[in-house]
Amino acid sequence: MSSRIAGRAAAIPRAPARIRAVAIMAGVGIVTGLISSLGSPLPDISLQDPNVIINAAGVPLHAGIVFGAALAVMLWLWVSRDLGHCLLAMAFTILGWLAAVNTADEVIAAVMSSDLFGSAEGAKASREVVGWVLGGLVSGGIGAGLTTFGIGIAASAIRRPEAWALIVVLGGALGLLLAPAAHWDLITLLFVPWQAAIAAAIAYVLTRHPAG
Repeated sequence: MSSRIAGRAAAIPRAPARIRAVAIMAGVGIVTGLISSLGSPLPDISLQDPNVIINAAGVPLHAGIVFGAALAVMLWLWVSRDLGHCLLAMAFTILGWLAAVNTADEVIAAVMSSDLFGSAEGAKASREVVGWVLGGLVSGGIGAGLTTFGIGIAASAIRRPEAWALIVVLGGALGLLLAPAAHWDLITLLFVPWQAAIAAAIAYVLTRHPAG
């Protein structure tokens, strides 16, 4: 009887201590960010104006898949043995990536085609700066928001307003790295910090409020 109870207890997913959990997920985010920056045989996401985003002919689809899979595995190990919930979290992470890419594209294009700053000297350059800043900010927040929503399907702790707000704000702030990543044609500069920080923030929230 006692061995049966012990076996059931061992099967219950449980997150490690907070500092360890945050460190593990930050490391996982660094790895997924580096993988996301590599070339992939998977099809790219074609954009209306492909040069707007990261100076490439498309945006790699595997970036969302890799990060989403890592989060799904984390949920399976630490939060819930419901495979459907874990896969839904992965799906929403991929949707978040797609939405972020298209939002950045549309925001940048809208600002660049607007009359902001008029036709004065330097107006075009100023519009470009504003477009990249707004595009990164909004798309980073949207990507983090959809990712957080997906995680919340399996983890009730993430549904707390202070929990998801932290992650969404962090995602928007780190989305500002889109501009320098595009300027230097170094997408790693965006993917690695963004994925590492969002993964670490999710781990922090889950271990702060461990209820599943």
